[in-house]
Amino acid sequence: MKTSQIKIFLSVVRNGSVAAAARELNRSRTTVSTMLASLEDELGVELFERSGNQLHLTAIGQSILTDCRRFDQVAGQIQARCQHHLSGAESVLRIARDDAIPEDIWRDILRRLKQRFPQTSISVYLASPRELPPLVRNQSVDVAYGLMPELLNEGYQWFRELADVRMLTVAAPDHPLSQLKRVTQDDLISHTEITLAYMLDAQLVAESPETANYLAFTQYELMRDAVIDGAGWADLPLPLIAEALRKEQLKTIHHRSARWWKVFSALESEQAQGGAVVGWLANELEAYLETLG
Repeated sequence: MKTSQIKIFLSVVRNGSVAAAARELNRSRTTVSTMLASLEDELGVELFERSGNQLHLTAIGQSILTDCRRFDQVAGQIQARCQHHLSGAESVLRIARDDAIPEDIWRDILRRLKQRFPQTSISVYLASPRELPPLVRNQSVDVAYGLMPELLNEGYQWFRELADVRMLTVAAPDHPLSQLKRVTQDDLISHTEITLAYMLDAQLVAESPETANYLAFTQYELMRDAVIDGAGWADLPLPLIAEALRKEQLKTIHHRSARWWKVFSALESEQAQGGAVVGWLANELEAYLETLG
């Protein structure tokens, strides 16, 4: 029993005749009739009752219809997986990322990724930027994306800079720092800083706070929300806070270093380098970040 025979059987069921099935499949009527007869001979049963040019399922034909549909679906999945492998696309991809890019952007990119590579299974892990390199180095994930520290390419990983991301020092509009025409370093130190936290040697530590008076979170999104609530000031990536700035929920303070840049990068393991899905994903992230200028 061949998949081509099952496809012809299902086409005849859908169309009700050999002639219509032949047109759908772009085959000759003789080919369709011969392959259908061959299937019936192999199974030892008649699948259709013939009435003129019309064909109607017999009882046994009706009883195997669901199984034949499953057979055709599984055969299609096998073929798709083999074509997926031949294309160079990864079968499984484990991703770690920070949240410098908004969640709705990530959801859209991953939705389009699955449309482009439907046979690739994806797992995504959210981590703070400084936790990303060890995840790749320890082979916990295949690739990481985020505002991680600049790294050197090594044999087991490849560091790729995708785009510069503007960082802004912001506070809530009614925060005291937002009211100042000029903010000094002493002004910053005198107010609570909202900063990043990450795990280092099983200890939760704050990432380079400007002051001993800080609140530290493992995600930029939590930092942003704390700043909007008036808990303090923070350095945050523009992609994540652009909407809050438009809504005037945040304000860039008047400090000489209130506008600066970080590099959004991809860190790929040796196994992930050159993969079709990894390459597509990096290009999509790069294109999105370029739209922000």
